[in-house]
Amino acid sequence: ALKESLLAKKESEFSFSDKIDRILLNRFFGLPIFGIIMWLIFQLVFRIGEYPSRWLGLGFEKLSDLLTSLLPEGLLRSLFIDGVIGGVGGVLIFTPKLVLLFASIAVLEDSGYMARAAFIMDRIMHKIGLHGKSFIPMLIGFGCTVPAYMCGRTLENRNDRMITMHINTFMSCGGRLPIYILFAGTFFANSAGNVIFSIYIIGILMAVLFAKILRATRFKGESEPFVMELPVYRAPTVRGILMHTWERTWLFIKKAGTVILAISIIIWILFTFPKIGEAFREDYNLQILSVEQSYNDGKISEQVYTSKISEIKAKMASEQLEFSAAGRIGHFIEPVFKPLGFDWKLGLATIAGIAGKEVVVSTLGTVFSLSGTEKESEKLREAIRDQYNPLTGFNFMLFSLLYFPCIASLVVFQREAGTKEMLFQAGFTLVLAWTVSLIVFQIGRFFI
Repeated sequence: ALKESLLAKKESEFSFSDKIDRILLNRFFGLPIFGIIMWLIFQLVFRIGEYPSRWLGLGFEKLSDLLTSLLPEGLLRSLFIDGVIGGVGGVLIFTPKLVLLFASIAVLEDSGYMARAAFIMDRIMHKIGLHGKSFIPMLIGFGCTVPAYMCGRTLENRNDRMITMHINTFMSCGGRLPIYILFAGTFFANSAGNVIFSIYIIGILMAVLFAKILRATRFKGESEPFVMELPVYRAPTVRGILMHTWERTWLFIKKAGTVILAISIIIWILFTFPKIGEAFREDYNLQILSVEQSYNDGKISEQVYTSKISEIKAKMASEQLEFSAAGRIGHFIEPVFKPLGFDWKLGLATIAGIAGKEVVVSTLGTVFSLSGTEKESEKLREAIRDQYNPLTGFNFMLFSLLYFPCIASLVVFQREAGTKEMLFQAGFTLVLAWTVSLIVFQIGRFFI
């Protein structure tokens, strides 16, 4: 009677997570699926994020026009418009795209897929002398290199930890993304998402290559076995996504309001002083008076008048830039960067990027704003497009990818690994960035 009345419920052989994992962790399909997911994220970031970024840019243009009408011409107006708005504003317009990137990563983390990404990569990581656990700091490196270096503490084996920290510099942090967005959007507008995705892939490939080199030379030995418990899949919560996105976005905004603001003002000072003498100004003032006289006499149209005045003012601003302290520094270092296709402006932006990669965009914004180029071309992208070509643009992204992220990352690297390893990291990445960019530019110039 008991046997007849007892209903035995047979447990499912596979749970819901197990069934999904049979596809997502498949040895043949797992890696391509992961690649497609990352590619879709970059398409989302660039294509959807372009619209709010454009609106923000228009907002900063309106703010510049307002300050121009309120403040008298002089140093104070130049400081606010060229220094603060041209520098900090030029970085903040990329915030919507960073928000989309951070939100996408938060979805992957909260759903449980990010842990599986480390599992998927374990087989590949073993081939370069590491294991899947090393992939977690590398994933964090896509947000910021500083916590990625600190996350290296989770690796028990010192050799694994040192290799992971050294190759983490090739993971494109959030500070590099504005550089990619600016140059990819300028020269490869129709395929910007694909170009940016390729830069990320190049970074990963460089990490793989140098992990093998470091394992075979400086950090010999076997890697530790990889043991990791995979969490069950779950639907990401709106609160969790918003919280993680806000935390990362706020760090970026706070950096823009503190470090980038301070450096933008310093750069503005370097580009503004010392001033050229009155004799220099008098010569251009006479040229302006001559054009005004021709216009008043009816010899030239209003369109020609406006064009000539803009041209004279741009030349005057350009000469002032080259005479300034920053201009002299830029020209001094230009021979180092010229073989890479960079002029003194890009060279100076690269040096400024040591403070933080976000500063590269703000530096270029200040340079072109002060030179009068941005005002004439209306947008920084158009100003850059006027002076450089796609090869130089791609090469600049590549150089920015390969040399160390920022001075803060070097400080943390020194604290985690010691002064010797930090100096090796700084010197090694600078030499690598210069060498690779030299090869790319010198070969590419024969085809472009």
